[in-house]
Amino acid sequence: MTDQLLIDLPEIRLPRDLAWRVKFIEAVEDHVKQLGVRGHFEPPRFFGYYFAGRNPVVLARHWKVTLDSAPLLSRLRQILDRMTDHRFNISSDSEETPPDYLLVHDRYDGACWLWGFEQGKRFVEAHIPVAGLNPGEDDETDGGPKLLGP
Repeated sequence: MTDQLLIDLPEIRLPRDLAWRVKFIEAVEDHVKQLGVRGHFEPPRFFGYYFAGRNPVVLARHWKVTLDSAPLLSRLRQILDRMTDHRFNISSDSEETPPDYLLVHDRYDGACWLWGFEQGKRFVEAHIPVAGLNPGEDDETDGGPKLLGP
């Protein structure tokens, strides 16, 4: 097992509503509507950001959205490159090849970390643990997106 590399970025605090600003939430909500599901997407605490080629990609739970353009994320990539002297890359050449690192964003306080891509992806895809449910009790831990009714 390889050691996990988690790099704190105390110099960077992102806005709590970054996922909304870059239209990730809108894209998920539109997809939920297209599926005919009643309700809306409940955004998680942690989001992951990286680039596949020139396109920014946002991860949250089991949702992955490749955005056409997001100038805010492009500027963030440039800032990270300058800060880390290009040592920690959140960009890959294509959709098929993951980058070395994932930028993990905590929307509660704006904190950011760089995490090895696979470990960071598992982290942002995880659901909050639920305690106290009885076996067989209906819950939302089936791995699907958590949706709230109207």
